[in-house]
Amino acid sequence: MARTGCTLKEAAGLLDQVVTSEECDRIIKRKSFQKVLWEARHRYFTQLGQSSELKKDTMIGRMINLAEKLESADENDKAAEVWFKVGKALGWVGPENTVTVFGELSQHDLDEIRRKVEDAAKTARPN
Repeated sequence: MARTGCTLKEAAGLLDQVVTSEECDRIIKRKSFQKVLWEARHRYFTQLGQSSELKKDTMIGRMINLAEKLESADENDKAAEVWFKVGKALGWVGPENTVTVFGELSQHDLDEIRRKVEDAAKTARPN
């Protein structure tokens, strides 16, 4: 259930267990069941995040796949958002392409440069 998102009834069917809808409702409402399901989901997402196969290219490929599915479902506005995010991830859009002239200068460094330029301008001006 944590990996596939199937219902309790579907999971029971996969395990060849016969469970009525009423039993499923009672089980799902139990705090102990909710805790176990939450922990299983947490373990699953941790495994996904720590996978050695998880790479930027994989993420971009999945996003492209999802964008194509959204386009097929005529969800073009949502697909456009995904494509925009793909462009950002690839460095085509956004601050990744912005070149800063100041690099990693601090405010103190900028003030010092300003002072030097102003001093040089004063000495260059005839009075």
